[in-house]
Amino acid sequence: MTQSSDDVPSEYQDILDELESNTKVLQPPQYSGVLRLSIRENIFRKVVGTHEEILQTPAIKVVIVKSAPISRTYYKGEYVAGQSNPPACWAADSETGRPSKEVPEDTRQASACFECKQNIKGSGVGQTRACRYQQRIAVLLADEDDKINPAEVYQLQLPATSLFGKDKQKMSMQTYARFLNSQEKPVPFAMLLTEIRFDEESHTPKLYFKPLRVLEEAEAAIAKEIQTHPDTEKLVTLKIAPTQDSYPNVDNVFGVVEGDGVYVRDL
Repeated sequence: MTQSSDDVPSEYQDILDELESNTKVLQPPQYSGVLRLSIRENIFRKVVGTHEEILQTPAIKVVIVKSAPISRTYYKGEYVAGQSNPPACWAADSETGRPSKEVPEDTRQASACFECKQNIKGSGVGQTRACRYQQRIAVLLADEDDKINPAEVYQLQLPATSLFGKDKQKMSMQTYARFLNSQEKPVPFAMLLTEIRFDEESHTPKLYFKPLRVLEEAEAAIAKEIQTHPDTEKLVTLKIAPTQDSYPNVDNVFGVVEGDGVYVRDL
């Protein structure tokens, strides 16, 4: 550890000790499944399995402790709430420009993303692409007093509308990352308390990001430990389950499994 017990408040030291021993489970025991933040219908919701709690706020304060590569998924047919259909084709890391090797040959849409018909504007609803970009991030929530809850790490899936854009007043995730990296000394996400707010001018879920403050030393120590914890890695790891039989202990499988939890098609 980088800090002695004399430097860290007791409420944080207990958590640091448990994280260091790699025994702490980063989700509450009363529900099974991944802790997830939903942004469906422009409303923040805490979701764990079938349990859902609406957050009565247009903005949340978080520490972004982990982010996955930007991925892509293509589903056949329109989304219907409650349906459990897996994606037909996907790329866990869009930078590769190719579908993931696990994609079945009979549903693979192309050998390369740039030549895929599902990557053409208009292949989806309106002028959208049928194969959609998204990115999963793992976050710690803070309360109204900016106090961070280090015992619960949430998965948040960002749609393409929240990833790209050049507006420096309403920064998308990629614009925010570039802004932090452009500082004289680049600032990691995990060193900041960040505000994530809905763009109220958008009819579909669209988030933008704003830095609020640098974390205090004890908070930063917690964030650093959680960043490298195996449970956090699971939150942002994309794995595809071909059938329910592959994961018999997971309820309501939508075809994509995040570590020990479930990736759902909606937001």
